[in-house]
Amino acid sequence: MINRRSVLFIVAAAGLAAILGSEARADYGITSSGPLSDPMKARIDQRLIGTWRTVIRGDAYYFHIGAGNILGKLNWMELALVKPGKKKPAFYMRHFIGFPTIVDGKNYFNIAYTSKLIPQLRGSKPEQIIAAVDRYDIFEYRLNGDKLDIMAPDQKFIRASIKAGKIKGKDAKADDTMENLLAFIKSVGKKMFPKKFTYTRVEDPAPPAKKGAKPKKAPARKTR
Repeated sequence: MINRRSVLFIVAAAGLAAILGSEARADYGITSSGPLSDPMKARIDQRLIGTWRTVIRGDAYYFHIGAGNILGKLNWMELALVKPGKKKPAFYMRHFIGFPTIVDGKNYFNIAYTSKLIPQLRGSKPEQIIAAVDRYDIFEYRLNGDKLDIMAPDQKFIRASIKAGKIKGKDAKADDTMENLLAFIKSVGKKMFPKKFTYTRVEDPAPPAKKGAKPKKAPARKTR
C-alpha cells in the first residue's frame, strides 16, 4: 500500500522536468552521465521538503518535494509536480528521484532518470538504485524565505562548450568527472542558468477537528 505522503511525492517531479519541459525542454536542461557529487554520500536538504506553487501562462502548478520511504537507506529525495485540471482533476504524473549537491554556498539538484519505474526500486540496495540510473539532469536552486527559485541551464550553451572542448561530452550531454563538471559550472557562472522559475511555499492545511471535539473559545478581552 502506498500512503498519501508517498502519493504526493510520486505525483511530483515533473517539477523540474514538466514545467521546464513544457516550453523549454528542447533548449534547456543540462544532461550528464554522472552527478555533481557522490550519490552514496548524499544528504537531504530539509529546506526543500514541502509543497510549492507557481503559475505559468495562467496555469497553477504544485511542486511536492519530500524524503519519501521508497529509497530506504539512500539519502535521496522524491519529487512530483501536480497540475490541477480546470474542469476535471487532471494532472501530470511523473515520478523522479534525486539528491542535492551543496558546495560553496550554491545549491544544485541532480535529477536521476532510471531504467526502472521508481516503485520497482522499492527495497533495492543503494548500489542497485544508483546502478539503475541512466543519466542525470542538473539544475540550480535558491531558497529565500518562502520562495524557491529553480534555474534551468542553457542546453545551447552546453553544446557550444562541449564542441569547444571546454568539457567532455557529446552533443548536449556532458560526460566528464564530477570535479571537472563542477569546476566548469563554477567557471561560467550565470551563463549556465539563464532561465528561472519561482515557486512559493504552500502552508500545510490544519488537521481536521476530531469528532465531538468542542471548538476552543477565544480568550476574553480584558477591560480597563
